[in-house]
Amino acid sequence: MSRVFDLDAIVEQAVRPNITRAVFGKTLLDDQIKVVLTRVAPGGKFETHRDSYAHLFYFLSGQGRGWIGDQEFVARAGIVAQIDAGELHSYENTGDTDLVLISLNIPKAM
Repeated sequence: MSRVFDLDAIVEQAVRPNITRAVFGKTLLDDQIKVVLTRVAPGGKFETHRDSYAHLFYFLSGQGRGWIGDQEFVARAGIVAQIDAGELHSYENTGDTDLVLISLNIPKAM
């Protein structure tokens, strides 16, 4: 269903609190692909984990570090990280402002 909505009307929620610290999200789409506007507060972190689905992270602002397997990368505006299903990955905010990204969860069957 097509729609236009105000981002301020979407409630921000803690993202997977069992493996995160200070990571919050607003779900923009939750259909075949899940799209979440994610905010990581200073010092916040998504612990190393693996998922049965792929990801695409597009970093919008802030600064941090991320890992895909053994590869470390700088997380900052303009960086895109593609993570295959089953790949170990994590990221953290190393700055003093929010690290903001769009996260896409992509099922393996796509």
